[in-house]
Amino acid sequence: MTIEEYEEKCPLSKFIKRVKDESIYKSFESMPKLHSIVQTNNDIIKKIGCGLYSGYNYLSAFPHNKERTDFCNYLNLWLDEQKITHVNNENKIAENEWDLIEELWNNLKVVYGSVRCDRHEEENTLEIKKRIKLMVYCVNRDYFKDVCSRAINYNYNTGSMCSDFSRFTDKYYAKFWIESGCFDDTINPNDHRYYISENCNLHNMSITFPKFDSTSKKIVYDDISRKPIQQCKNTKIISDDGASLDNNPAFKVDGQAAPVRAETTSSLGETVSEHSRSDSTQLAPPSQIELTLTENGTSKTIYYTGLSTLGVVFSSMVLYKV
Repeated sequence: MTIEEYEEKCPLSKFIKRVKDESIYKSFESMPKLHSIVQTNNDIIKKIGCGLYSGYNYLSAFPHNKERTDFCNYLNLWLDEQKITHVNNENKIAENEWDLIEELWNNLKVVYGSVRCDRHEEENTLEIKKRIKLMVYCVNRDYFKDVCSRAINYNYNTGSMCSDFSRFTDKYYAKFWIESGCFDDTINPNDHRYYISENCNLHNMSITFPKFDSTSKKIVYDDISRKPIQQCKNTKIISDDGASLDNNPAFKVDGQAAPVRAETTSSLGETVSEHSRSDSTQLAPPSQIELTLTENGTSKTIYYTGLSTLGVVFSSMVLYKV
């Protein structure tokens, strides 16, 4: 069985498929609650309305348990994603048309009463797609971890059930580790893109991506193969206006970028890199000093990161001759 086939068994995966299955949308367009949405003749908003209607009906059949809570959370995030994409970014849906979607949600909540799903709009929607990916992984992981745990407790088909669990977490560990790149210093530990809960967030890879140990027959959380996502390497450079620029990540969060290398230009037009200057023996901790010299009325700016031993000797010789 492939990992993809394995994932399709998860209740949340089935729910997501239901929400996105356009083949059943037509059957909902005749519903009275969708009448005003269908009347807009906007295919995009009709699809969103039918997806919402389909998902809400599906989750209402479940009792008040974790599965229904997960479905409700996903439906909220999915709707936020649709709004960002089609209202805010692409302007394919007018604000007054989107109001019909929110009105549909409220109407469904009234109809289903005790099994309702409350609407919670995400405050930080900048990276909503990343949050959805992590949320779906966390829910599916918990489901398959429970399957593995039951197999361990009953000593039944442990090898198959739990090896599939490890393959699943291996796949997503590699995926998230590569996609995240590194964390900037400014990233809050509770950043919505990387944090779902204490036991599922990208700041703690060993907890978030556990594995099954076939020797001890246990699920382990401290596997040495789960390398943490590192903070971005920072450089310190001086800008054109003389201001110091700190926390300039050599690799950006969610994508790699070339490291920034500070360079200076001498009066002869030669470019000297920060790296080449640091090769010499330094007499003091690296520092950046800006000196402005005036020669024949022309101001020149020279940047220093430290004095080498050769530099000190040379300076002494010049002073002695003077």
